[in-house]
Amino acid sequence: MKDVPEESNARECNTRERSANAVEEPLAERIDGRIYIMRKPKRWHQRIVRILKEMIEEYRRKNPGLCEVRTAPFGLTLAGGGTTYLIPDLCVILDRGKLTEHGCNGAPEIVIEVVAPESQYMDYRIKLTRYRNAGVKEYWIVDRDWDHGYVYYFDDGDMDLASFSGALGSRVCRGLVFDFSRLKHQR
Repeated sequence: MKDVPEESNARECNTRERSANAVEEPLAERIDGRIYIMRKPKRWHQRIVRILKEMIEEYRRKNPGLCEVRTAPFGLTLAGGGTTYLIPDLCVILDRGKLTEHGCNGAPEIVIEVVAPESQYMDYRIKLTRYRNAGVKEYWIVDRDWDHGYVYYFDDGDMDLASFSGALGSRVCRGLVFDFSRLKHQR
């Protein structure tokens, strides 16, 4: 049996300890140079994001090659000198030239946020303003607590609302419809 130097044993032990005690690196967003640590999404949040992504994927199957869909932790570096970096729950990108290895440089056409109680102010106020100013065409907010989906059509200056028994369609991706009734019982 070959002798293993002490240093190797110590390194192996430290690696095991680090793995056992590892804490995931937190996700963070940057707005105007200020860092905001994001909380891990809860299961209901992940279920809603998955269902919304399935709806977009159904649309993509009928319209191959038209768009890309990405989910968090996919990040967006928005215009303004790189001081704004956001991680939306979902985004739809038509211009593949914006895509990089690590995210999207510039505004995607559609951004979707699923509101959690602790993210209401960020999603309804701060992100809404940033996305509008960056050139996002549609900003969708899905609010489970109010059983509603909201869409802001920034190009038209319109806003629309549907309960979780209704549906709303995209103006950017004609034929893309979000059937909110599929989200009704995601508690």
